[in-house]
Amino acid sequence: MSGNYLLMKIALFISKLITFYSFLIWIRILLSWVNPYNRPGSLTYYFGLIVDPFLNLFRSRHFRVGMLDLSPIFAIAVLSLLQSIANIFASYGFITLGLILALALQTIWGYGLSFFFMFAIISLIFRTFTSFTGSMGVMYQIGSVTAPLANKVKSVFFKNRLVHDSTINLITLIITLLLYVGSKYLFSYLIILSQRIPF
Repeated sequence: MSGNYLLMKIALFISKLITFYSFLIWIRILLSWVNPYNRPGSLTYYFGLIVDPFLNLFRSRHFRVGMLDLSPIFAIAVLSLLQSIANIFASYGFITLGLILALALQTIWGYGLSFFFMFAIISLIFRTFTSFTGSMGVMYQIGSVTAPLANKVKSVFFKNRLVHDSTINLITLIITLLLYVGSKYLFSYLIILSQRIPF
């Protein structure tokens, strides 16, 4: 058995181990919604013992949106990147810096920026709709998450001018959509360029 073959088998084992651990993290997240109290002896407690030390590495106030904690998404993104690297090595017996860079860019886009853009776009749709209709229900609360974006657009484009909220929200939504499309194409181009790095 050659040394490279053994390393490929180890990489495959690591990949499967990461898949299993990621699955445990998802269960932990679901359990925290059903049973948020981490009492000793509960199922949530035991899953917490296994995955919380890793999740705690990513916990930060920067990853919170209101009551929503996004840090598990970043933790799973790191595991996904490591799993992809292990899978490529397990399949081909080598990996290049270019492939690692391409995988990192895919992970940043897939788990970070695209998620942020989708969340912002959906919230802005709710915010724009409520600003036109004047309703103050659940849609208004969801849309209020994007208030900092709308305020930034107002300060940049409409400084010292009186403009209706619905106009600002609509312009913010359009700008966010354009940034999403532009970022998607930019990341696709960077990923293709990274894959061409020969080392």
